[in-house]
Amino acid sequence: MNIRTWIVRGLLGLILLGGILAGALLMTVDPNDFKPQIIKAVRDNTGRELTISGDLGLEFFPYLSVSISDLELGNSDGFIGPFMTLNGAHLKARLLPLLSSRLEVVAIDIEGLSLFLSRDANGRGNWMDLATPDSAEDSAPDAPVLARDKRVPFLAGLIVDGLQISDARVVWDDKLGGESFEVGGIRLDVSDFAFGEPFVVDTHAMAKRNEITGELDFTAKATLDLDRLNVEDLVLKAVLSGDSLPNSPEVISFSADYFSTDGRMDNARMQGLGLDITFSAQPSGDAGSTGVLDVARFNPKEAFARLAIPLPNFTDPAALEEAAFSCKWSAGGDSFEASDLRLVLDRQALNGRVSVQGRTDPKIELDMHIDTLNLDRYRIRSDDGAKETSSGASEERIDLPVSMMRKLNLNATLVVDTLNVINLRVSDSRIHLTAKDGLLDMPRIESSLYGGSLKGSASLDVRREMPAYSWSHSISSVQIGSLLRDLHGRESLLGLMQSSAVLDTSGRSTMDLRRNLKGKVDFKVSDGAISDVNVSQLLRDGIRKVKGLSPGPQEPPRTVFSVLSASGTITRGVETTPDLLLLAPRFRVTGNGQTDLVREVLDFRLLIELAGSEGEFDEGSLGLNSVPVRISGPVRQPTISPDMEAVLRDLGLRGGQAVQEVIKGVGSGLNKGVEGLKNLFK
Repeated sequence: MNIRTWIVRGLLGLILLGGILAGALLMTVDPNDFKPQIIKAVRDNTGRELTISGDLGLEFFPYLSVSISDLELGNSDGFIGPFMTLNGAHLKARLLPLLSSRLEVVAIDIEGLSLFLSRDANGRGNWMDLATPDSAEDSAPDAPVLARDKRVPFLAGLIVDGLQISDARVVWDDKLGGESFEVGGIRLDVSDFAFGEPFVVDTHAMAKRNEITGELDFTAKATLDLDRLNVEDLVLKAVLSGDSLPNSPEVISFSADYFSTDGRMDNARMQGLGLDITFSAQPSGDAGSTGVLDVARFNPKEAFARLAIPLPNFTDPAALEEAAFSCKWSAGGDSFEASDLRLVLDRQALNGRVSVQGRTDPKIELDMHIDTLNLDRYRIRSDDGAKETSSGASEERIDLPVSMMRKLNLNATLVVDTLNVINLRVSDSRIHLTAKDGLLDMPRIESSLYGGSLKGSASLDVRREMPAYSWSHSISSVQIGSLLRDLHGRESLLGLMQSSAVLDTSGRSTMDLRRNLKGKVDFKVSDGAISDVNVSQLLRDGIRKVKGLSPGPQEPPRTVFSVLSASGTITRGVETTPDLLLLAPRFRVTGNGQTDLVREVLDFRLLIELAGSEGEFDEGSLGLNSVPVRISGPVRQPTISPDMEAVLRDLGLRGGQAVQEVIKGVGSGLNKGVEGLKNLFK
C-alpha cells in the first residue's frame, strides 16, 4: 500500500469524521436554544428588545446554512411600534474558507424586511442611537464610514455570490416636517459581491406619498470599499401616477456616468416634468467639494400645471413662462458658496454670488445684480366680481416670520438696473441690507427716478414683541407729472419736486401702523401746474361777473404756479401741516390744518389772497383782498366751503353768491392737485 492510498484514505476518514460530527451536532444541538443569548446580546449592544417568534435553522452540509424567521426589533425610547420586522432570512456560506477566517457567502436571501423610520417634533430620529460609534477616535469626520464601526472587522474579506432582497419596505414618518411616505415592494438583486470588486446592482420598488405612487427601477455597477462606494453607469427611473398629476403617468429619470461617496459625480442628469438638470462635482481639499449646476430653460407655468399646483392670476398672462438657472459651487466644512450664479426669469436676468458660513448660526452673504425686474408682471389680479366692503381703511393683519427673522444673519447688496413696481419706473437702484438678531436694516437705498434721485434708509426691528418700522428719504429734482401719470394714470400735478421724510411706527396690522405713525415730512414743487382747472380764470371771471362784465378769453385748463409746498409733523397717525403754500402769478393760497391718517379725514383752513407773484387781476379785487376757505371731510371727497359771512359783509348777497361759486371751483381744483400729491406718499 503506497503513500497515495494512505493520503486518500486519510482524507476520506476526515470527511467521514466531519460528517459524523456534523450529524451529531444536528442531532444534539438545537439552535433555538441560543435565542436567549441572541436577545441578550442585542439588548446589551443596542438597548432594544429583540423578539424572535420563528425558528432558528442551522445546517452544515453542503454549506453552513443559517436561517431565521418572524423577527422584530423594538423602537427607540419615545417612539411607538417596532423599528424593524423581518419575515425570514437565509444565509449560506462555504465551510472551508471559515477555517482561515474568511467569509464566503453563497447566497443571502432576505424576505419581508420592513424598516420604520421616524423623526419626532424635536428632530430626533429613531435610528440615531444605533449609529453611535464605539469611540471618539473612530467617530472622526474624516474616518471611513464602515471603518468607524469596530463591530464588523471581518467585512473586508466578505464575498457574496448573490444577495437577494424581496418584498421589503421602508416607512418614513416625520413629525417635524409633517409628512410621511412609504417605499414598498423593494426587490434588490446583487451578484458576485466582494469588497474592492465591481458588482452589478438591480433593484425595483414601489413608493407612495400622499396620493402619488411611483414605480422605481435602479441599475448600476458598483464597487464597495471600507472607505468609499463607487458607482458607474447609474440609472434611476421613476414612473409617477396619481389623480393629482393631470398628465399621469409622469416619467422622471436620473443618470450619472460616475458617482463616489468621496464627493465626485460625473455627468449627472435629471429629466422630467419639463425639467432638464445637469450636475457635476469634484472633491477638493479639506473634505470639501466643488461643482457645477445647470437647469436648462424650461416653462415654470407648465411644470406647476403638471404638478397640479395652482398659480395666481398674474397681471401679465405670459408671466412665469420661461426660466433657467446655473451656478458654480463649492462646499467644505461649515461653508458653502455659489458663484457665477445666473437666474433668468421671463428674460430678466439675475447674476451674483451667495455665501453661507456656519451651521448653527449661518452667516449669509449675497451680492446680486439684476438687469431688468418688472414686478408689475407678477401682481395678482383682483377678482372682477369683488366689491369694496367699506369706504374706510381696513384692518389687515401683518404676520411676520418672527422666529426665522430673529435667527437671520445676513449681509446683502442688490443692484437693479431697471425696476418697474406699482407702475413706477426706477433705474440704477442699489440697496444694502443687513440682518442680525432680529434687526433688519437697510442703511443705504439709492435710486434714480423720473429725472431725479432718491436716497433713503429703512429698518424692521423684531427683537421685541411688537415689530417696529422706520423709513427716511430725500427726493430731489423729480418730474412729479410723469411720476403721477405712471402711478395713477393722469398728470394731476406737474413740476419739479423735492421731498424728505423721517418716519417710524410699530404694530401687527396696517391700522396699527397708521395709529402709531410719527415723524416729519415735507415737499416742494417748483415751476409747476395743477391740471384740469384754471383757478386764475375762475377768479378773474368771477370778478368780471360781479362787475357785470362778460367772461374773459378762454385759457388752458391748468393752474400755473411757481411754488407749491408744505411740511408736516405726524403724531399717532395725525399729520399737522402749518405752512401750506401755493404761489401763482395773480393769487396765492396759504393755509394750515390736519389730516387723520387713521380715519382718512382732513380739516384745512385756507386763505386765498387775490395777489400773486406777478401782481393782481386787471379787473381789480372788488375791495376784497382775500377769501377764507375750509376744506374738510373724507380725504378722497372733501367738502369745500368759503367763509361767506366775511364775503357778504363786504359785497352783499349777489356778489357773495358769485364769489361762492368761484371759490367752490377753486377749491375743487386745488383739491385735485393736493390729492394727487397725497396719493404719491401713501
